[in-house]
Amino acid sequence: MALRVRITLTLLLFFCFLPAQEDSTKITLNGQLTAWGIGQFEKPFGVQAGGRFVPTILGNFNLAPNSKIDFEASLNINGSASFTGLRYDSVRGQFKPYRVWARYATDKWEVRLGLQKINFGSAKLFRPLMWFDELDVRDPLQLTEGVYGALGRYYFPNNANIWLWGLMGNKNPKGYEMIGSAPWQPEVGGRIQLPAGPGQLAISTNFRDVDVHTAILSAPENTLLNEKRIGIDGKWDLGIGLWFESSVTKLDANTYNLPTVQDSWNLGADYTFGVGSGLGMTLEYFRYHTGDRFLVNGMALNVIGSLFTYPVSILDNVSAMVFYIPSNKLVYNYVNWTRTYDNWTLYAIGYWNPETPLSISQSQGKSLFAGKGIQLMVNYNF
Repeated sequence: MALRVRITLTLLLFFCFLPAQEDSTKITLNGQLTAWGIGQFEKPFGVQAGGRFVPTILGNFNLAPNSKIDFEASLNINGSASFTGLRYDSVRGQFKPYRVWARYATDKWEVRLGLQKINFGSAKLFRPLMWFDELDVRDPLQLTEGVYGALGRYYFPNNANIWLWGLMGNKNPKGYEMIGSAPWQPEVGGRIQLPAGPGQLAISTNFRDVDVHTAILSAPENTLLNEKRIGIDGKWDLGIGLWFESSVTKLDANTYNLPTVQDSWNLGADYTFGVGSGLGMTLEYFRYHTGDRFLVNGMALNVIGSLFTYPVSILDNVSAMVFYIPSNKLVYNYVNWTRTYDNWTLYAIGYWNPETPLSISQSQGKSLFAGKGIQLMVNYNF
């Protein structure tokens, strides 16, 4: 990782010395500072306190009227301490690159290289196309790990666009992946997005080699299998917002009892009711399945999710999420109050859930949304 970061930082320094138009160079320093505290109403009472600092350098260089080079370099510095009752539990900390990328862009196409976020799709709560990120709808800050690679996009006049990417050096599983990529084998894919009436329709593909050792430690290192992935999604505004999103993954047959088929599906809709300042409602149905055959056998999870949002005032917003798993009759509840100033944002999040956590990516180790509890958070953007 250190080598990749040094190479990318060298590129950024190189871009700083590229000839730019007069008075067109701009470099800024900003970032995000966050502190939180969590109380879990268990027996005994559980507590976590933590903080995060994400300093960010942004650069922009206009090379011509319709072309530019820009970059972002940021760090994720965070730490937390957990306690069970009066007993110290654990301390965690990270100091790592968050984004380190540079981009060349014109009014029709762009190429971005480095540690970056790549995400797409139509779904809001549960995302079958969560291929390269771990965005959690319950996280108000929407932070996620990035991937190392190159991304190119071309934009057509009719709003159609084409994406092409190549990734390398990302050995940890991403999104819903169960197996990590072979770190030094290229991972390639693309996406075509087309207008479709009052909406859009898209198809995405990805091809990679996975390393079985990342999932089964008893397997020899560099035990590689080929994986193919395809996704289709679309969304339309018909007075009511409607969308669907799907992803199907096929893995080579193997002797390690790893599922060879993984498929996930999402159907969703949203609408804003004329109640007070406007009550927003989102509904989604999500199905996730793994096994040795498409759709059947193996393991399947069905979830019905809902999101309600209401702007109480110019400064205050209230939202609530309810997720239901019919097979186990489990209900997960979240309520979030947010107050926003120019640079400050305050959050109060309450949750009332079963002890079994809902399997959405958690980036802070311990499952913070299992059981019953409250989270208070202060965020400052500068």
